[in-house]
Amino acid sequence: MRFKEVLGNGELKSRLINMVDSGRTGHSLMLVERDGYGALPLAMALIQYMMCRDRTLGEDSCGKCPCCRKVSGMVHPDLHFAFPVNVSSKSGTGSKPLSASFLQEWRQLYADNPYFTEADLYTATGIADKVGVISVAEAKEILDALSLKSYEGGNKYMVVWLPERMNAEASNRLLKIVEEPMPDTYFIFITHAPERVISTIRSRSQIIRLYPVPQDELVPMLESKRGIPAKEALAYSRISGGSPGLALAMLGEGSAAGTYLPVLTGIMDNVLGADLPALLESNDAVLALGRERQKEFCRYAEDFLRKAMLSARGLTSIADVLPRETEIVDRYSKLLPSGFYEKAFKAFENARAAVEANVNAKMVFCNLVNNLFVLYNTKI
Repeated sequence: MRFKEVLGNGELKSRLINMVDSGRTGHSLMLVERDGYGALPLAMALIQYMMCRDRTLGEDSCGKCPCCRKVSGMVHPDLHFAFPVNVSSKSGTGSKPLSASFLQEWRQLYADNPYFTEADLYTATGIADKVGVISVAEAKEILDALSLKSYEGGNKYMVVWLPERMNAEASNRLLKIVEEPMPDTYFIFITHAPERVISTIRSRSQIIRLYPVPQDELVPMLESKRGIPAKEALAYSRISGGSPGLALAMLGEGSAAGTYLPVLTGIMDNVLGADLPALLESNDAVLALGRERQKEFCRYAEDFLRKAMLSARGLTSIADVLPRETEIVDRYSKLLPSGFYEKAFKAFENARAAVEANVNAKMVFCNLVNNLFVLYNTKI
């Protein structure tokens, strides 16, 4: 990945280039982004520029030398990665899976879409129903990898994607090497929640914040990648908040709207039809999602209800309704009573919290749909 291939953040790219050229690159950088902004491709462009043997000073890496090709393919022996993982069918027989178990999926995901989201990673690695973690075993692997001599005689690089997923023991194990780094070793942390990264690591890292990708760059990319008209691409660009990863995810077959809208519609239609037996049956679709996706479903439902409420109040321009949701949002906004929304939000939020606390999912969602039935049919 070359800097010129990374979307947005033009001023930041220039700053990073100047930092390398002037020899002021810190040994621990922390790139702070919203999910899908592109911190990983930016980190790869930075590493490629630092390792390139024929770079144009002040501009970019050559993209052709052996180092550039290896970095671009994520196969350079002095470039290492750590990211959240968990046990899955793809992790082998070990009870403590490591990032190394999923490097093939990691590289393929990056090759297909460098702006992938956390949810995309979990889907690719087969842990969509679990929480990814960076364990103390992973921290040991990081220390072992960085203790070895550089394979090609240059610097060594460790990219830690989502350090907020490190447990306390793993964070403390890495602390010493971050505090007292070897002169030829660079850490690049990429985080969506810097406040959840252990403060001693955060304070020893140079914080670099990414900005949303401007529409004049994001819209053409969406048109090209997804083959959609400019007007639709503009809508997704705006709704995603300038995040290429989130915009692409919204347009994908496995998007939140594509996955959860049919489930939510099935539930809400039975609520509106006052058909309690059918409502309880439609609840089975939620139970089949698995724990992590059940939480995502609740978040999506809350956001959908927000859109319907704003539309009912004539505020469609700020509702950020997706094109595929427009017809259904418009229908429900005309049917749901104004007092329904606030209590329905709370019902979904309570359900999400209960799932997070490992309460039996069947009990949680039977209670949820029963509450929705009562809220609507008592005409609040």
